[in-house]
Amino acid sequence: MKRITNFFRSIKYGIENLIIWAPIIWKDRDWDHWYLYKMFKFKLIQMEKLHRKYGMSVNSENTADQMKICINLLERLINDEYGESIFKHHNKKWGRPHFNWEDCKDRKGCSELHITHRHVNSEEDKKQERKEFRRLIKHEELLKRQDIEYLFKLMTKHIQGWWD
Repeated sequence: MKRITNFFRSIKYGIENLIIWAPIIWKDRDWDHWYLYKMFKFKLIQMEKLHRKYGMSVNSENTADQMKICINLLERLINDEYGESIFKHHNKKWGRPHFNWEDCKDRKGCSELHITHRHVNSEEDKKQERKEFRRLIKHEELLKRQDIEYLFKLMTKHIQGWWD
């Protein structure tokens, strides 16, 4: 009798999973980390809900809080808005970048990107702007890397305790 009950329960949960995961799977592509982050986030949201609402463990609320931190980190990585605040002052100082693609004269079918700024008026300005730009890019990458490292450090430390 228990086997029959478990069989029908498995069918019920399987169909529910197909329905709730369908939008995530439909949009999934094997191209890069962004899609993996989306799947991790969705799974952790589902698990966090379970632990907050039905958690049987004494640590359920703490477990849900750990998952919420991971969800927030994944949200930041998915949105990838690290440069928004970093480049705000840079763009104010030098002007918003203007992107112009020009055909290469020496390589047929190729083009070259030229980035100009309204307030870059000399070669010295251009060198200074490039120097500041490279420093800001490194800072942006550092912030991303810190979030990735914190996310996976937190998961490594706690993931085997995330059960109920």
